[in-house]
Amino acid sequence: MCSASWEYVSTVAAGGPPNTDNGAPCVWEPFLLAYSNQLNVYYSDQRDPAYGQKLAHQSSGDLVSWGDVINDVAYANYTQRPGMITVAQIGNGKWMCSYEVGLWTDPVTGSNDSAPYATHYKIADSPLEFGSVGDSILKTPEGISSAGPYTVWTPAGGPSGTIVVSDSSYDQFFLNTQNGAPGAWKNVSSQGHGVGYTRSLSVLPGNGGKTVQVLNGGMYGSNMTLFSAGDFIVPGPAGHGPGASGFPACNHESGGYGVYCVSFSVQETC
Repeated sequence: MCSASWEYVSTVAAGGPPNTDNGAPCVWEPFLLAYSNQLNVYYSDQRDPAYGQKLAHQSSGDLVSWGDVINDVAYANYTQRPGMITVAQIGNGKWMCSYEVGLWTDPVTGSNDSAPYATHYKIADSPLEFGSVGDSILKTPEGISSAGPYTVWTPAGGPSGTIVVSDSSYDQFFLNTQNGAPGAWKNVSSQGHGVGYTRSLSVLPGNGGKTVQVLNGGMYGSNMTLFSAGDFIVPGPAGHGPGASGFPACNHESGGYGVYCVSFSVQETC
């Protein structure tokens, strides 16, 4: 950060003390995105009595006043808990959000044993319109991604670039070079980074966007926290066009001040 000092400006949303029970009025897991001359704050929201938890966002053009709460993911099933949203612009100019769904049940097996917090995602024309589109489950032939997903896009890997998703259940990454097409996901090795609770991903400058920095804070609930940082090299050719050689590599048609990768995610704070 360049700033030498910080000052309080405003509150986006307020809730009660940490409590994951449905009905407790908490707000969790903010993700910040600069888009369309606004700062847009996405978060998990337990305050709405119609939903055990939902995903919503609020926007501000001056960081002082904030707009209405806009639902991005809200299920008719009260007990389902979508959470931990991250947002990225992808190769065709559309926007993708990924998130876990707590208490999800596999419609095929009738259980959630394989993915109790199955990763879902939405793709929309604008990052402010996720509430108007349907979702997909992030799955490969090897299984379903589960818990704490984090998503970035890089121009490397092919004509449409590569969507890279990490989760909190597997040490592998999930890649998609077809603009998020549901049948095009594949598992790849994380190149030794190990499983971690909501690993953070950032596309680094240069190298045609092939280098993704991985930050791993270890496992949730562990008696000892081990923090690691390293690089993941995206398979395939180097990228071209905006952002492929400069900083940030994800500078891709942001449509506003800043870019989507100027984003900040803090998990489990109320």
